[in-house]
Order: sequence, then C-alpha cells, then structure tokens
Amino acid sequence: MTDRGHEARNSPSRPGILLDRDGTIIVDHGYVGSVDRVEFIDGAAAAIASFNRAGIPVAVVTNQAGVARGLYGIDDVALVHKHIAEHLAEHDAHIDLFLFSPYHPAGVVEAYARASEDRKPGPGMARAAASALGLDLAASWVVGDRPEDLGLAEAVGASAVYLGAGGSERAGVHPFPSLAAAAPFILEQITMSTVHDLPDLGDAPAGDVPAAFPDVPYESAATYFGAYADEIARVVSSVEAGAVARAAAILLDAYTRGSTVFSCGNGGSASIANHLQCDHTKNVGKSTDLLPRVMSLSVNVEVLTAIANDHGYEDVFTHQLRSQSRPGDVLVAVSSSGRSANIVTALSWARDHGLRTIALTGFDGGEARTIADVSIHVDGTNYGVIEDLHQAIMHALAQYIRQSRMTPAAISSNVF
Repeated sequence: MTDRGHEARNSPSRPGILLDRDGTIIVDHGYVGSVDRVEFIDGAAAAIASFNRAGIPVAVVTNQAGVARGLYGIDDVALVHKHIAEHLAEHDAHIDLFLFSPYHPAGVVEAYARASEDRKPGPGMARAAASALGLDLAASWVVGDRPEDLGLAEAVGASAVYLGAGGSERAGVHPFPSLAAAAPFILEQITMSTVHDLPDLGDAPAGDVPAAFPDVPYESAATYFGAYADEIARVVSSVEAGAVARAAAILLDAYTRGSTVFSCGNGGSASIANHLQCDHTKNVGKSTDLLPRVMSLSVNVEVLTAIANDHGYEDVFTHQLRSQSRPGDVLVAVSSSGRSANIVTALSWARDHGLRTIALTGFDGGEARTIADVSIHVDGTNYGVIEDLHQAIMHALAQYIRQSRMTPAAISSNVF
C-alpha cells in the first residue's frame, strides 16, 4: 500500500534508496502501530537529508503484519508515517514515498490474512517504488536490518546494506551498524556509478542529464530561488582555490609577455568565453600597465559556420588555433560537461603545440578536466549553477589580475 510523504514524481530511470522502517529509521519495539511508540534512531534523519541533498529518491518499504494480526489498523500506519514525515521535515529531510505491506498468511483480519508479493522479501513494494519514482532497481540500494530486506534486494537485483552489529554473511551485502554510518558509503557508490554512466552529451540542455538539483517541484519562484542560491553556495565550496591561483598565474604571465589568450565554449559557455574577451581585454588594463591580448574563438559566426560547414563542427576552434595561435599562448576552454568534441579536440591540439591550457568544467569534468594544464572544476550537476560559477570565476580572475598590478590607493578609488 502507498502512503505518500514528500510529493513524488516520475522521471527517467535513476538509482534510488529503499529503506526499511523499524530498525532502520525508528527503533524496532515490535509492531510499532502508534505514534507514542515511535523512537527515532540517532542520525537517521541526517542520513536521509544527505540523500535528499544529493537528489536521490528515498522510499520506505516496510512490512506491517500488525495490521493483518489485528494489532492496529491501516489508519494507524498512516499516522505513524505522518509523524515520521513531520520529524524528518524538522531536520530538512523527507521521504519521497511511503510503502507498506499489511499482509501476513497467519493474520486474523480476513482482508489481509494471505500471502502477497508486496510482503518482503517479495518484490512488490520495490517495483511500485520504481514505477512511482522512475527508479532503476538494478542501480538502487535496499537498506534494512532483517533477512527479508536482503531477500528483497536479491529479488530485484539491487545492492544491499545490512544494519546491525553482527553484520551479514551473504556475499555482496555491506554491513553497517546504522543508517547514519552507511549513508556516506551509499552516496559514494551511487555517485561513482552515476558519473561513470553519464552519456556524452556535450553542452546539451540541462534537462538531458539527471540532475541533483532540482529534484522536486517548487511551489513558488521565491522558494525556488532560495534553493537555487543554497545550491550555488554548496557548489562554491567545491572549487579548488589552488586551481584558481594557478590559472591566474598563467594568465598574468601571458599578459605580461604579450602572448595571446584564446577562449572558447558552446552555448551558454560560449557567452562566458565571449565575456572573458570583454572583461580581460577592457578591464584588466584599466589603471594597470597591462595590455591583454584576448580573442574568443566563439565570437565570429561567419568563421564558425564556414569551418563547421566545410570541415565539421568538432574542428571550429582547432582550425582557428592553427592559424592564429603561437607557442606560449594560452587557451581557456569553458565546458560544463567537459565532453564536447570541439572542446576536447582544441585542448588536445593546444597541448601538443606549446600552448598552456585552462579548462572550466562541471559534472565529472569529462576529458577536458584531465587534458588541461589547469582544471577549475565546479562539482555541480545543474547547468545553470555551473555556468553561474564559471562566470564568477572568470570575473574573479580578471579582477584579481587587475588589482595585483594596482597601488592600494588606486584599488580603493576604483570601481571593480
């Protein structure tokens, strides 16, 4: 049976987490059928919140044979789940879907006194969660403290975490003392498998990639903006300050020597590459001794379309570098995915022909992250957030280089 918590939604197949209830989220006191018997396990709410922040759907799948045995009713189960949902909300956590099986063959309530594939280890509840939440069960995780939970994982081909001090002897089952202890491991495993399976989409629209944010509908633009701002704040902390410093040193050296800095990108990243030409050409030289030479390879539609038409779109940046660049120049490539063929080709060509290279990347960084001399990586999964951070990094590089060549008096009297 279904009992919805946070509003669920359908989406393309994705990994999810199927949690047992008693012994996993709340203490198993035996047939917990009323709110007064609910006792939350330490760290469980925080663990669920970590799954929510990562955009991973969470469902509760629980056997409630107490209904079949006449110890409490369906409405009592709903009240307990409502109480759990309210407690989780106080910890910024939510369950996307509550599912429970009221059946047991030895029951005394006629309507529920029978066997059912919904009762774990039967696969019914897991399949219902997959249908409601768009889950790939083979990529999902079942977490529980009983053999029935391990049986469910086996029945649907999911990975399993067993909670309890004794662990489990089954091969392929990962034992942990609590949900809180297991959560970092589960997140790591799902993240690794998701990144490995990301398709090569270049700089395709955000909707084509499973994104951690947003993972649920928002009722107003105000609340969405607040969540969007929170996501930006989270992603900012992922940017390696040392990479920004190394990129600034490369750019300052090029500007000092009179070398040319080339930039390139596709779509929204092209606008950042063009903006880099604007700010680094115009602003870096203001009140300094620098006269930067900056050229965006994304700016000339006539050149881009001619190369794309005659040679192929993957060559639109490399072809320009062949005729315009010299050893000692710099290429700044902006790509949210890091996988666009023309970006990867340009970085590879630049590396092989004596140019220093800087890549601004997101998601898992793709090939661009490994090819570039310096990768400023934004560890996000939302194209808008990644592009916002790339733009901010571009501005920070220009402003840092500018102020590094100004006197304190000039800095305080100028607008940046």
